[in-house]
Amino acid sequence: MLAIPLLIFSLPNVEVPFVKPSFLDLKGDLEEAKQEGKYLFLMFHQEGCPFCDKMYRVTFQDPEVKEYYTKHFYMVLVDIKGANPVIDFSGKETTEKKFSHSHRVRATPTFLFVDHDGKKIIKMVGYIPPKDWLLIGRYIVEGHYKKVSLYKFIRQHRKKNR
Repeated sequence: MLAIPLLIFSLPNVEVPFVKPSFLDLKGDLEEAKQEGKYLFLMFHQEGCPFCDKMYRVTFQDPEVKEYYTKHFYMVLVDIKGANPVIDFSGKETTEKKFSHSHRVRATPTFLFVDHDGKKIIKMVGYIPPKDWLLIGRYIVEGHYKKVSLYKFIRQHRKKNR
């Protein structure tokens, strides 16, 4: 029962409409996202992370980002040092800390985007500005991840917009 209050209090005082209040049942969260035609991604974070804070205050506050990600994604927060129980995508119970370690998360923020079966699409580390964050969203929603690497997709898009 304490998972939701802990997650809410870990956010800076800003609105991020695509954060999904979660009891960290990732298998259930994934199923709910799939039923609503959305993708699920995880934001691994920790208290005092300046780059996490910048994501909340800059990237997640961008009006285009808010609109696009609210329409197409759910974000679940995972504290890399947390002791809250997590049910992973296969249904196995662990803790936030062990789950983070199993996904080789060492730095924050780390973002893990998964497909509708819970398989990794991409994992990104660090602060990402709004324009690139929107491209990452398009890369996933439009299915480009099935055909081309993210870096090639971003490079192609930047060439078009020069």
